[in-house]
Amino acid sequence: MAEAAIRFVALLDDKQKGSALFTLDTDERATWSNLPIVMFEPSGLLIRDMNDEQRKATHALLRASMSSQGYAKVAGVMWLDDVLGSIEQSSIANESAAANYPYRKAMADSRGSGNYAVAIFGNPGDGDWGWKLAGHHLGVNFTVSGDRIGFTPTFLGSSPMAIESGRYSGRMVLSHEGQRGIDLMQSLSKSQQRTAIIHSEVAREVFEGPGRRASLAGFEGLKAAELSDRQMHLLRLIIREYLGNVDYDAAAAQLELIEAAGWGELWFSWRGPVDADGKFYYRVHGPRLLIEYNRQNENHDHSIMRDPANDYGEHWLEKHYKENHPTLEQAIKDTRRRVYDQPNR
Repeated sequence: MAEAAIRFVALLDDKQKGSALFTLDTDERATWSNLPIVMFEPSGLLIRDMNDEQRKATHALLRASMSSQGYAKVAGVMWLDDVLGSIEQSSIANESAAANYPYRKAMADSRGSGNYAVAIFGNPGDGDWGWKLAGHHLGVNFTVSGDRIGFTPTFLGSSPMAIESGRYSGRMVLSHEGQRGIDLMQSLSKSQQRTAIIHSEVAREVFEGPGRRASLAGFEGLKAAELSDRQMHLLRLIIREYLGNVDYDAAAAQLELIEAAGWGELWFSWRGPVDADGKFYYRVHGPRLLIEYNRQNENHDHSIMRDPANDYGEHWLEKHYKENHPTLEQAIKDTRRRVYDQPNR
């Protein structure tokens, strides 16, 4: 990972370095978003402002940091933004008029695989350093401290979740995250399901998204100690789906921390109907793990993984980073103001 980051930095000119390079102690480490760039511009150097060699180096850094599964997902999320842009541009072109056309056009214009930013913190190869890639539906944060690698928080989302028409029809980028939760939920007895279901309505969003960590009051739902061997196996499959996105050694080390805290200390909760084709939300939560999955609508999903004790490698670095992010409502309001240039609209 360090070698790939050093090669990336070496390809940048001075102006690009001014955008991409930060000190390790800056709060920019924790300033990221899953919103489109028109609503929240990520810190770092945008891929669209790189040349081909720099883009190749970006992907080499991703491959050095992630498993083949994780790299395919991250690259796929960025590719999906090109697909989404084409869908939205086509929809606008086929409508004779729309009341909020300027806003919709600005959103469609902001889509694209070039609208993701790379930021490097500290000096790659030193004892402590880190890097992140962030943009629409994507936030991956890596920390290196000695021989340890942290990879939380990690946010992945997909829209469309499954492409519905055209030459890419049927393709999915996040093909297992939702289904793993459904598999566990359907394996529960009626009594266990009643304990796991916290609310009949689906959550609006993942609770501990960007800028909202430590917003959960505590654990809720069904404690893993109450699961059968088969159900515990299905819970482990959910966890491995998320841990498996990163390099094997980093994933194995995090799994050891989860095991040390106790498998029985994990909690599984659910919101919404148990419908594989509909909207639902699930959470896996414990001392060293938080996984949230939210089906925003039938073809749009969000997921996040955190380590409640060591996001951004804070425990290793003995440094707390402040997460800064506007609420969704404020981001929409600010975007409309910029698009329409009418403060009261």
